[in-house]
Parts: sequence; structure tokens; C-alpha cells
Amino acid sequence: MNIVIMAGGMGSRLLNPNKPLINVCGKSMIERVALAVNGFGKAYIATTARHTEVINWARQRGYEVLITSGTDYSKDLLESLLMVGAPTMFIPSDMPFITRELIKRFLVMAAYVTSPMITLMYEKNGKMGFTGISLVKRLEFMHEVIPWVSLIIPWTTELLNVNTQEDLKLAFRLCRHE
Repeated sequence: MNIVIMAGGMGSRLLNPNKPLINVCGKSMIERVALAVNGFGKAYIATTARHTEVINWARQRGYEVLITSGTDYSKDLLESLLMVGAPTMFIPSDMPFITRELIKRFLVMAAYVTSPMITLMYEKNGKMGFTGISLVKRLEFMHEVIPWVSLIIPWTTELLNVNTQEDLKLAFRLCRHE
């Protein structure tokens, strides 16, 4: 299985295009994600040509870099998928508390699903949200879209996706409990 760590966002809400390299609890967020997915398959870093610091970080650590257009997450996901093929798991680079256990749980649940793509969603305070974690089992299109189903789990701090200053402050507070 391929693992694509998505690191091509603009970081606009944090005013930092190198958001994956922000240090949380002594390591960059992307490094924490890379450690969590280590051993699940061949890992790639998907980013854009304008993110030279992320590209340099990845290449210095031996990761193959997938250069995407940076249009948006779903388009970058598809571009990456067409580069590496299926099966591929996608995970955002800005989830510093993701754990191997949560990834294993998602993969076990996904093993029982026959849909070409499975996304992981969370429920928090009665509302649903996307985690950005997906597994594409096979390339199969219907009306130019890969059919998917979503698995829903309760939100935990493992799913914290750092997008805003508030998210980053929460991440720093959580460091004290690690």
C-alpha cells in the first residue's frame, strides 16, 4: 500500500505556507505524521513546487516528493493518486497527534468495505467533519468521481487538524499531556 502525506496547502489561516514544518511537541507536524504511518507502506510527500522548504525536508529524509498543482485537497489527492496508483492511503500533514492505533483501526474498518474509496469522518458535538484521511482501494470512476463511503468515529485529539491559531494553541496545550 502507498501512503501519501498531503502537504500542499496554502497555510493561509495560519499565515504560514510551510505549516507542516511547524514544531509541535518537539517535532514538526509532518514528521509526527510520518512516524505514525511508518511501516504501513511506501510513504510519499505530496506538495506543490512553491513549498521548497517542505520539499527539502522530505528529500533530506529520503521521501519521494509528488508535485501537485495545489488547487485544492481533493484535486491534489487525485493528482497524487494518478502518480502512485492504488491502493493508497492519504493523510494530512497537519495532524500532529494521529496515532498508529487510530490508523490501524481505520484500516481494519475499511477492510470490510467494498467501495473503491473510504474516507474517515468524525462526529463532534452532533456535527460531522472530514479528517482528510482516505483509503483508495482501486481506481474506479463514476461520472469522473471515485465512488466513496465514509466511516464515522467520535472525535478525539488524535484527529486534531491544525488549521487555525486556535487549533495550534490547543496542540501546544496538548503537548503538556504527552
